Amino acid sequence: MDDQERHQETIRLEITLKQIKKQLAISEGICALKESELKATLLDYWEKCGSDEAQLVETANRQRALSTITHSTPLALRKMLNSPYFGRIDFVEEEEGLELQAEPIYIGISTLRDEDTDEFLIYDWRAPISSMFYDCGLGKASYHCSAGTINGTIILKRQYKITKGSMQYMFNADLKIDDEVLQEILGKSVDDKMHTIVNSIQREQNQIIRNDSHRALFVEGPAGSGKTSVALHRIAFLLYRDRDILNEKNVLILSPNHLFSDYISNVLPEMGEENVLQKTFHDCVSESIAQLPIKLETRTFHLETVLSNKSGHEQTIRAENIRFKSSGNFEQIIEAYIDWVQTSLVNDYPTIEFRGQTIFSKEEWKQYYLGNFSRMPVIIRLEKIKTLIEGRMRPFFQTVRKEKEAEIIDCGEEVDERAIKALARMAAREEFSSFNEEIDKLTKLVPLSEYRRLFKGNWLFARSTSKTDFPKEWQAIQKQTLAYLNNGVLPYEDIPSFIYFQGVLQGFPINRDIKHLIIDEAQDYTTLQFKILVNLFPNSTWTVVGDPAQSVHPSLKTASFKDMSEIIGTEKSIAFRLTRSYRSTKQIQAFCQAILSDQAEVESVNRSGLLPTVTRIEKTQDMIQTLLHTIENILKEGWHSIAIICKNTYQSTRIFSDLKAHIDLNLVINEDDAFHQGIVVIPSYLAKGLEFDAVLVINADAINYRREEERHILYTICTRTLHHLSLFYLGSLSPFISGMDEKLYQIG
Repeated sequence: MDDQERHQETIRLEITLKQIKKQLAISEGICALKESELKATLLDYWEKCGSDEAQLVETANRQRALSTITHSTPLALRKMLNSPYFGRIDFVEEEEGLELQAEPIYIGISTLRDEDTDEFLIYDWRAPISSMFYDCGLGKASYHCSAGTINGTIILKRQYKITKGSMQYMFNADLKIDDEVLQEILGKSVDDKMHTIVNSIQREQNQIIRNDSHRALFVEGPAGSGKTSVALHRIAFLLYRDRDILNEKNVLILSPNHLFSDYISNVLPEMGEENVLQKTFHDCVSESIAQLPIKLETRTFHLETVLSNKSGHEQTIRAENIRFKSSGNFEQIIEAYIDWVQTSLVNDYPTIEFRGQTIFSKEEWKQYYLGNFSRMPVIIRLEKIKTLIEGRMRPFFQTVRKEKEAEIIDCGEEVDERAIKALARMAAREEFSSFNEEIDKLTKLVPLSEYRRLFKGNWLFARSTSKTDFPKEWQAIQKQTLAYLNNGVLPYEDIPSFIYFQGVLQGFPINRDIKHLIIDEAQDYTTLQFKILVNLFPNSTWTVVGDPAQSVHPSLKTASFKDMSEIIGTEKSIAFRLTRSYRSTKQIQAFCQAILSDQAEVESVNRSGLLPTVTRIEKTQDMIQTLLHTIENILKEGWHSIAIICKNTYQSTRIFSDLKAHIDLNLVINEDDAFHQGIVVIPSYLAKGLEFDAVLVINADAINYRREEERHILYTICTRTLHHLSLFYLGSLSPFISGMDEKLYQIG
């Protein structure tokens, strides 16, 4: 690139910024006008609310919505003032018989047109033509748009860094987003929130983001491979492409916890989109039990229990309980019982008679339950049959009531007609009470009572065709489960099975407004959870991302991506595997991979740093001084985001208490906490999905991390860092570290 080209680029930037400022001034003027109109409308509403309140409210809401849309334009323009574009391709379109000139395509976060000429100054990164920046190198290229496939040649590809409207650098590139750009981005200190990666999206990530031919996308990749970023940028792409039929209220992200939701809350607004709906699985299902006399055990409380390092009979049974309830065997038992209820519940139901007359025959039970009403959930079927029986009983009730009236009149004790009728009704109801109780008993099914019955006595075991489906601790599991249920708590491991059980019996609370569902940290979901989600959101397409190596629950049996695909529907699904990690340095990446017993092939960005440090603490009282010294050195290196990660809340609280008198830091032990910048103390299960400049792993010893199920917990903790990793232990080092090549770390 010569000086003339650099000069031309400088002029081009000045022209662009001038146009942005001009449009910003106009937009801000329009905003001020709309705001004034909104205030006037609201004032008018308060003054005239007695006359036509409904119309005024509707007008005010419409005005407010218009004002919100209007304000989004200057917001996007202000962002563009800082950095209007980050890339350029010069594309020569092919057209038979014509020699066309190269068109420079400048690519940024949003679209910008020249107001006078209507010429595109900047193309939105999501525009079809912009896909070539991510997918193609110099030479033959093409892109797909509404007009079809456009072929041509890219003769120039250039990348920029523009900050505060000033050109920092520019250089020509070829196929990929250059590693130098990635290294600069990844080499910075972590901010308090996740940010957009539009200027560094890789080719394999772009293919996932823009995929529009599959109902379900499954994205698997190691820690730091950009799975969450890809999912969020895919949302932005879908909102851009399908803006006429899709808005932020039609998209739902299922996050592992609310802390993570807060952490990712900046990404979509940075791309000019409103934040979409965000919930946890717990949020989705808690409404289903809102009217029941029971509470759900939270995921945080549950994980704290199972990661507490406690031993004993109850803890052993709880672990086996969790394994069994999340297993395919228990799912089959639940499905078999549901199948029996749906097909055989009324087989032995009696003929309903009154005074020797048949009201509802045994054959009719089967006819309506298995025929006329068979497409309805079981509880609805029974309610329909009850209504049918009650309708048939009305003439009999009227007959009995008249008989009672005659009896009362014959006695001569009452002469008031109104009193006679009231007494007759009461007497008729009394005669029908046992009959009605029988009908209620036959047609009422309470899911919670039925679920509790599964764990009483030998009933379920006796019904099962395969006794091997039950663990040898079945009786202890029954006792433990009933203890929770009788105390008004639905254990975490029972939530999917009960919610599914209840949903099939009474119908799921379907949400047809959700058209796209993103599941993050999908490796933590069981097959029943996926079955529940398929029923809750039948109109949705799916983006499912996760990493089996980052499962932090030591006992839960979770669904594989193959299981998920089969549940959602394999005919329109596709799986992607990301193999490159962008988060950690090469040294940290190698150390983390060595923790795993089944190491997948992971490619890392060529970014070097110090080896992880493993430090043995001789005495407990030495831990705090060692940590303070380590933190001081990290801060001197220029890193500001530091996570002190413990296995559980108990350990986190103790370390925080010992440190808070010496340094400024935050304790994060609740999933509803906000994500904090600076130094935080946090348990393992809340740290997943987050990233920090430096991670200090507390108690990396053989007590906390020795069982095979705990290997992935340690891996997940260590992969949270970008630049610095230190591990500390008392006593014996975790075998997952002591068993690896000593060249992968240094002794502290």
